[in-house]
Amino acid sequence: MLEKFVDREYELKILDKRCDAKKPEFLVIYGRRRVGKTELIKRFFGKKKHLYFLGDLRKEEQTLKAFSEVIRVSAKKDYLKFDTWDDLFGYIKDSVEKEQIIVVFDEVGYINKANRAWYSILQRYWDEHLKNTKIFLILCGSSVSMMEKEVLGYRSPLYGRRTGQIELKPLGYKNVREFFPTRDEKTRIEFYSVLGGIPAYLNEFDEKKDVFENIEKRILSPDEFLYKEPVFILLEELREPTTYFSILTAISQGANKYNEISQSSYVEPNKLSKYLSVLLNLGIVSKTTPVTKRQEFRRNTLYSINDNLFNFWFKYVYPHKSLIESGETKPLLNLIKSEFDSYVASAFEDICRQALRNISIKKDFPFSLQKIGRWWHKEDEIDIVALNDDEKIILFGECKWSKKEVGMKTVKELEKKSGKVEWKKRRKEYFIFFSRNGFEKDVINYAKENKNIYLLNLQDISMTFQ
Repeated sequence: MLEKFVDREYELKILDKRCDAKKPEFLVIYGRRRVGKTELIKRFFGKKKHLYFLGDLRKEEQTLKAFSEVIRVSAKKDYLKFDTWDDLFGYIKDSVEKEQIIVVFDEVGYINKANRAWYSILQRYWDEHLKNTKIFLILCGSSVSMMEKEVLGYRSPLYGRRTGQIELKPLGYKNVREFFPTRDEKTRIEFYSVLGGIPAYLNEFDEKKDVFENIEKRILSPDEFLYKEPVFILLEELREPTTYFSILTAISQGANKYNEISQSSYVEPNKLSKYLSVLLNLGIVSKTTPVTKRQEFRRNTLYSINDNLFNFWFKYVYPHKSLIESGETKPLLNLIKSEFDSYVASAFEDICRQALRNISIKKDFPFSLQKIGRWWHKEDEIDIVALNDDEKIILFGECKWSKKEVGMKTVKELEKKSGKVEWKKRRKEYFIFFSRNGFEKDVINYAKENKNIYLLNLQDISMTFQ
């Protein structure tokens, strides 16, 4: 299957602009695994002169031998061997004094693991030699927490040396759509709800097949990449993976509050925060508070799995591995089909919030939005609440992923719930409804009569991403 490279124009422009300046550069590029860092770097250096070193789980001597081979092939020499990092960096120094060369160290966490002094050695060579040459140095890593602590952090030997950094994040829905250009909006949303915005995952689904065929062949098959991926990622990043698996399973099954997660995962409340903190740093879990709240308290915080593939995997794959391993996937696939609309609804809310940001940026409303989030209190929840503090404007939104048209009951329920949201007196209120299958006639007429109400169907949502 041909892999697609989508978006990243902004990052490529940054790299090209810095490269054209012909100044010494020390850039740090980081982001979670599979997000497309290596592909971005390869697209950047293209036919430019470069040295690309990839770290892995080797001993230091083997790493130096592998890097020696990279330079030998690049320099077209019969034999070249570096026994120490000083030898290798010395060769690089001599090379970049004469001409600009892009030098990439990918997966630097592995390199430093083989020699804990590696960052210090690089710091010394940068300070004494490389910072006054024509080098374009890139350090790249996949563990976000490690990169922020060991490379970017103020206690790192490399602190203060970088000339810039790029954190590569998962693609938003706008760019995910480009992976499936021939599909309708409903199918694109379904694909996104399962895969999220990680390019490596998006490249796995066959655009010509529907979501359930793809799930069966690409996720519910033990020999497929996506079947093993969450396990691989977590085992690479975490100690005590069993505890983390329990926590993620609990969240995927609907436990979103701290005490609920503790009870469902059987992790003691006084220990849970440590595990959640690690998952938050990895970008696998996110936490939210009501958008109208200025302070974060545990009692008003909700946790969710930030990665759609992980969410799907822990909800459907992990609890049913015995069925999958034995080849009995039909009952599981039927379960997924029966619950799928409910499952997609959460991702649809995320897409609607992204659409609302685009609407605000394009100034399609007579007002701008400064904050976009959610709201809940006790038993009441509102999918979208957006604010403009300066103009005292508040917008309430409902997202309906249903086979039915949105009726007046939904409109009146949201108007009633909006009155329970405590935020500024004498405010201006607006309402927006997103619907998979459109609106009943009385809702359309009601919106025409009330200029503070907006209605968006799937076609309208699609237009916000174009």
